[in-house]
Amino acid sequence: MKTWRIVFLTSAPEMRATYWRAFFLAKYLAKEGHEVSLLATSKKVALHATKKRVDGVNVFLLPSIVFSDAHHNLLLNQLSRILSTCMQTLFDCILTILSDCDILHSFDVAGPQNAVSTLLSVTLRSHRIQDRKIFVDWDEWWGGSTGEISKSTGVYSFAAPLGKFLEEKVPLYADAVTVLNETLRERASSVGVKSENLFVIPNGVNVDFIQPSNIHDARVKLGLRRRNIIYTHIGLLDLESLKLLMLAHKKVVRCYPNSLLLLVGLRKDKIDFVKASDLANVICIRRQPYHKIPLYLGASDVLLLPLPDTLFDRARWPLRLGDYLAAGRPTVATSLPEIEKIVSECGLLAKIGDPEDFADKILSIISDPDLREEMGKRARGLAETRYSWKILAKQLERAYRHYL
Repeated sequence: MKTWRIVFLTSAPEMRATYWRAFFLAKYLAKEGHEVSLLATSKKVALHATKKRVDGVNVFLLPSIVFSDAHHNLLLNQLSRILSTCMQTLFDCILTILSDCDILHSFDVAGPQNAVSTLLSVTLRSHRIQDRKIFVDWDEWWGGSTGEISKSTGVYSFAAPLGKFLEEKVPLYADAVTVLNETLRERASSVGVKSENLFVIPNGVNVDFIQPSNIHDARVKLGLRRRNIIYTHIGLLDLESLKLLMLAHKKVVRCYPNSLLLLVGLRKDKIDFVKASDLANVICIRRQPYHKIPLYLGASDVLLLPLPDTLFDRARWPLRLGDYLAAGRPTVATSLPEIEKIVSECGLLAKIGDPEDFADKILSIISDPDLREEMGKRARGLAETRYSWKILAKQLERAYRHYL
């Protein structure tokens, strides 16, 4: 079987957001014998590029001067992001020119870093300087609503029009486009991408690293009480969704006084907000290393996924949902279209923006151990048979073969 040299471009920081989508697809393509390089952004302040090999993937980390606490200072945030973007765009272009690859696959092209590099590669190919197939991945609707981008993603609104333009125009120059789900497939089709050049590749699940674990063992390791009912959210939360969880928790505690709401991965301002509310039976924890996430998942009876009703969120398939499936625990989530397709098989869906209904869904699961166990088994089954990264990488490989 012929193997290829593949370059993945992503502007996401190492071990954050879209980096995981690109990395796991790259990892399992590498296991099939392909030579895969992944360009991402350093998660720490760095003025030079570095290279390392991770699970068979050549990972290049581009410079970054975005400080972790810069979001507290608007001017510092904007200046550091603009300068980092310029540096990363330059490095991306240089590496794109120098790389000798068969396939260039650009992720998150709403950012100038990958958009400019992709268009440069298109130009070089049109002048027969390079000969490679060009793919674009559309995994989030960054330009879904310029007024909602800031609230949903932390990207300030002035950049949204540029992101929307790049997101919708760059894919038109690619040989093919991979999309996260049907919502984005329809969007890509509506802006002019031909249907025969569209491939749905959902987010996947790290089934090897995250596995169902004994709930009591996990709680002992985390110092949590074995007899508590614990429902958990992992990852960042917008204020609207945080308030919804807090209100839902109040209702659940009235029925089950030993219930515990565990919030893992909150920023300091959200932790301060929860503490100021004086809400009982809540534990807030800052961002945790990835190797500890399976413990928090395993310690939980139910996993939570509240989302606001925005165009951005209606097109999402959050990576944390994959972690939830792999852990073999039921999920209670907001009933958004793409989320509903997954959670309806292994959890319960709550009405949008309704904390009372969200609480009722949590209560339905924790009051029925048999239902909880059955949903957990179904979740793990989906992880292993439909959303394993290994399976999805095979699907991507078949898409490549259409063009090579």
